[in-house]
Amino acid sequence: MITLYYHRGACSTSNHFALEDAGVAYEAIEVHLDRKDDPIAQKVRKLNPMSMTPVLVLEDGEVLTQNAATLSYIADLVPEKALLPKPGTLARAQADSWMAFVASDLHPVIIEYIYKGFGETDAERARLVAFYEDRVARRLIVLEERLAGQPYILGSAYSVIDGYALIVLNWSVPAGLSLDAYPSIRRYMEQIEARPTIRKVREAEGPIDW
Repeated sequence: MITLYYHRGACSTSNHFALEDAGVAYEAIEVHLDRKDDPIAQKVRKLNPMSMTPVLVLEDGEVLTQNAATLSYIADLVPEKALLPKPGTLARAQADSWMAFVASDLHPVIIEYIYKGFGETDAERARLVAFYEDRVARRLIVLEERLAGQPYILGSAYSVIDGYALIVLNWSVPAGLSLDAYPSIRRYMEQIEARPTIRKVREAEGPIDW
């Protein structure tokens, strides 16, 4: 059985989605890495010295971290479910490109957006707001255009990339980032949240307290 250590509302929940969609045997364990004396947190910090989730422990004890690796691994366990295109194909390379977009562009920039007003002076705050507004808008415009003519990032079929993107886009709430200018993204988020496997994981993890 695969064991997933995750933090509710964090990017690691996308692995919970993926495991549920894959239909493989797994156990999902919530961890709070800020609790220094918590035995689960202590265990996860040993498994991943970066002290971050997701941490995926495979049946043989091997440890995987980083969403781009863990999500791809889960998808490839069940190729018949087409949660990602087949390895070695052009379609997979394109999927890897979009996985990287979510992991390396969208993910950090929405997190950064939280800090947009941290300048010490009015002028510095205005400069930071303009800087982060531009950075996040460029990524969201790319995604909006991608989704304008298709239901999912890779086209007509859902993939593990979509579950990851949903989690990242959800951070617009604590970031105070309005998505009103991106109707395709909003439709996309609502569509994914309605999936039975997503709803099942949401119910299992419980409400998110931003």
